[in-house]
Amino acid sequence: MSNDAIALDVKQLSARFASPIGQIHAVTDVTLQVRRGETLALVGESGSGKSVTSLSLMRLLDSRAQLSGQAWVHADNAPAVDLLALSEKQMLQMRGNRISMVFQEPMTSLNPVQRIGRQVEEALTIHGAGKRGDTRARAIELLGKVGISDPASRARQYPHQLSGGMRQRVMIAIALACEPTVLLADEPTTALDVTIQAQILHLLRKLQREEGMAVVFITHDMGVVAQIADRVAVMYGGQIVETAPTAELFAAPKHPYTRALLDSIPRPSEGGVLRGIPGQIEAIVGAPRGCRFANRCPLAEARCSVEVPVESHVNAIHSVRCHFWQRDDEGMKKG
Repeated sequence: MSNDAIALDVKQLSARFASPIGQIHAVTDVTLQVRRGETLALVGESGSGKSVTSLSLMRLLDSRAQLSGQAWVHADNAPAVDLLALSEKQMLQMRGNRISMVFQEPMTSLNPVQRIGRQVEEALTIHGAGKRGDTRARAIELLGKVGISDPASRARQYPHQLSGGMRQRVMIAIALACEPTVLLADEPTTALDVTIQAQILHLLRKLQREEGMAVVFITHDMGVVAQIADRVAVMYGGQIVETAPTAELFAAPKHPYTRALLDSIPRPSEGGVLRGIPGQIEAIVGAPRGCRFANRCPLAEARCSVEVPVESHVNAIHSVRCHFWQRDDEGMKKG
């Protein structure tokens, strides 16, 4: 498989939950592709549907969640697999093998009463990657690969004996143990200080180049996006509202929500003033109507509340869902 081959191909992924007030549409018709060796950043505020999207792909949502769509993973020398069509037993063989995930908080993901080395070994053992002696040596090798010093000694320690940055490196080692085709990283640096965050981002980039993985990096931090992503998919209200290469998105955003996200980045030239986005994300109850961002958008008109924006193509690599995306910068500011 060439480096530019599609590794993850998601088509019209939707996730719905029953609630006392009606059916909640957490994710609606998410369609995206990620190539081998590429990092796609999935960005948006808390509640925009980013984590639900990743948990849907990993099939880790509550069993009562209703999923629809397709999520194809393409790997070398193996047939493509639709994750959403697999049984739970079949998914156990995919999870941690062809597709892996690094979570935000390692202390809630690592077993507090099991040694670090054994937890890395477990990922190898589940997928039949060698006998006990082989997996022990491989676990130590993986810990060294993610930048943990004296990995043989660290392998005998427990999670509470490691720093936050080291615990996150352990989670990355576990996720990469079986050389997955796709890695989902759900805000893996949020709880870390700036220096350790930079180290983890550098590590992920380095490992991605070595392994040729496709990475979906979930974050709300546009500064992190600028450092790590090749392309960006902006989510709002459970729907992708804009997709573009990172440089183009930062230089010429078309959706009002994307512009608001970029405007919220503190700038030293403006005294570091924080600019929030008025209002909040509303839960989508029942069949979605209109534009999800209409209640917060300075450009909203009557049609925005009733007419769902279709996906428009700014060019071959930039798409947007907005009725007024063709307004120039001045028009966008005036609304």
